[in-house]
Formats: sequence, structure tokens, C-alpha cells
Amino acid sequence: MKAIMILPGIICTLLASNAIAGSGNESGGFQVMTSIATILGAILVFIVSQIVLKLVIEPVQQLKGSIGQTANTLLRYQAKITNAADDDEVSATVKGHAADLMSKAEIISCYCAAQRIFGLPKKADIRSAAQELNLIGYSLMSAYKQRQQPDEMPADIFKLSSGNWAALAKIGKLLKVSTSYSV
Repeated sequence: MKAIMILPGIICTLLASNAIAGSGNESGGFQVMTSIATILGAILVFIVSQIVLKLVIEPVQQLKGSIGQTANTLLRYQAKITNAADDDEVSATVKGHAADLMSKAEIISCYCAAQRIFGLPKKADIRSAAQELNLIGYSLMSAYKQRQQPDEMPADIFKLSSGNWAALAKIGKLLKVSTSYSV
């Protein structure tokens, strides 16, 4: 935008220098037009590059960062997740990552092209990973476990624990990240 605002000043300077230097020279007008075309071309390239940067590259970087943060959280709280521990804070964090992944994938313009160029997961894979993250988050909520009967808890905890292991593995495959310390 600043370049567009200073363009009239540059054009006036070029015209004035041409009038002083080549008052009798006929090729001076051609030089001015060439200079103006070069300046306009540079401004056009700058504008197009900024559009690509803001609409594609920055959102892709944000999505990749979000995927990395999700993997970080899953690795950091792997013990709590796989043991289906009551932890509302981790539950909220995991659910937040699910929403974050979905929203950041949606704002990328031309996602199919960006997926091929930058090696992003498919949108359907991001949606599936977000669903798995929500299931993990739900399993960690203390309110969910308080509704269970005391005699149901051991079997239910085992079911939640094994379900969370499977969800971690599935998220790792879908997002192409490591979600476990095992090889």
C-alpha cells in the first residue's frame, strides 16, 4: 500500500528529470515509460506475493504449528490419556486442539493445491483426527466418569483406556505425526 502511495511522487520525479536532461531528446519519453512500466510491474509483483503470503503460506504455517502443538500435548499427557485419568484441564486442552485444527484448515485458500505443495493431511483426515481428539477429551472429563455406577468403573476405565490408545494411534496416522514414544 505504501508503494502505491509513493508512486505519483516517483512518476513526477522521473518526468521532471526527463524534462531537464533531455529537453530536445525524443527517446526521453520512451525511457520514462519504460521506468514507469518497471515500477508498476514491481508493485504488481509485490501485491501478488503479499496476497499469496496472506491467503496461503501463513495459514499453512499456522496449521502446521497447530498440528505440532497437538502432537506435543498428546505426547506430554500420554500417560493421563492412555490411563483415562480424570483431568478436566487436559480434556479442555485436547478439545481445544480439535477445534483449532478444524478452524485453521478451513481458512487455507485452495486447500487441495496447498495440501500437495506443502504435504498437509487431507481435510477429511483432519476432521477425523478432530473427532478422535474430542473423544479423548470427553473420556478425560470427570463429569463423564461421575455418571458411571461404581461397579461399572473398572470395565469402563479399561474400555476408555484401550479406546484412547487406538485414538492416539489413529490421530498419529491421520496427521502424520508421532503421538507415542514407542517405535
